[in-house]
Amino acid sequence: MIDRIIRFFEKPYLAVLYSLFILALCSMPSENLPGEDINDKLAHFVAFAGISFLWMWVSQGYLKVIVLSALFGLIIEFIQGALPASFHRSYDLMDALADGVGVLIGVGLYYIAFKLLGIKKES
Repeated sequence: MIDRIIRFFEKPYLAVLYSLFILALCSMPSENLPGEDINDKLAHFVAFAGISFLWMWVSQGYLKVIVLSALFGLIIEFIQGALPASFHRSYDLMDALADGVGVLIGVGLYYIAFKLLGIKKES
């Protein structure tokens, strides 16, 4: 059972689904989002730490994951800037910065877990 779970994580399914989920959340009108009292920058930080951690699990290419995950966050900000005013969304450079910091933390957590602590993934 554990082996099946680990093998599932080694494929990009979860990383792709999670990335699409974040894209969908960031494209929704803000009044439709759950947890309005959650700090927006903290939500961006946590979401992109998760994205980069999951993509690291799949690809293990540090620079590639950092660049593509941060670029994904920037693209989401541009999409939000293009959404109608009724969505109450806008381009926010601080959101992109929170995304980027989250990306770095997610990659760092992966490095700590799998390189420094020596946690092994089954193959």
